[in-house]
Amino acid sequence: MKKIQILLACTLIIALAGLTTLRAVEAGQKEGKATVKSVHGTVQYLENGKWLPVHVNMKFGAGVTIRTVGNSQADISVNGVSSVVRMTNATTLQIPTMSYVGSVREGDTTTLLNLMSGSVLGNVKKISANSRYEIVTPHGVAGIRGTDFQVEAVPTQDGKFDVTFNSITGIITVSAVINGTLVTHTLTTGTSWEIGESPRQMKAEILTDFQSQILGLVQATVSGINTGLPPGGNGNNNNNNNGNTPGPGTLNPFPGGAPTGQPQAPAGVPAS
Repeated sequence: MKKIQILLACTLIIALAGLTTLRAVEAGQKEGKATVKSVHGTVQYLENGKWLPVHVNMKFGAGVTIRTVGNSQADISVNGVSSVVRMTNATTLQIPTMSYVGSVREGDTTTLLNLMSGSVLGNVKKISANSRYEIVTPHGVAGIRGTDFQVEAVPTQDGKFDVTFNSITGIITVSAVINGTLVTHTLTTGTSWEIGESPRQMKAEILTDFQSQILGLVQATVSGINTGLPPGGNGNNNNNNNGNTPGPGTLNPFPGGAPTGQPQAPAGVPAS
């Protein structure tokens, strides 16, 4: 009798698993893309162990790793129109996850950025309650919901990183494991947290400078400004895209309004 009950239970679990899979398929989850909007200097992506040049309008799927060499810069639209980020000088960024369900503009999105080193400045439009947008650093995680932000991870001589999260507009939930304890803070507009220190207010001139950079980033992305390279990049890559696009596109503005609710708890918080 017990064997029959176990068999029935297993059958039910398998059936439920199949139903869940079917519903996931029916939900129509799609893979998002990252589009390079502008390039200054030397910007590269990793393919088959080699660093290759990045050009304006190249598109990448999830898993891509991009870096700026020396005093270079790149603006990238991430996961369709979910966000736009600016990689500043000497930055390495991986994008492990980009997906959406429903409309790329109005649906639920999942976006994960892995800032391996350097700094990124970004604007994320207000996302749905079921969406997830996280920035992982070597020592902490930021949850974003309709926010203008700046995150940096500066290498130190001992092989670690000094990590700082800045909320330029909106709310960021940040977490890090410090001495074995999970520490979480909520950063509001103009608040900065360097891991290991207490959150503090940014100086007015620094905040103003960040806000000016965000405005320039959004305007440049919306207008499709090309910074020195011909439109229609011709770089092939192995992220299910060939990069042959007709020229700079047009995006809707990403106003960094107040978020609706708190981000989901970060899935994984690196120890500091």
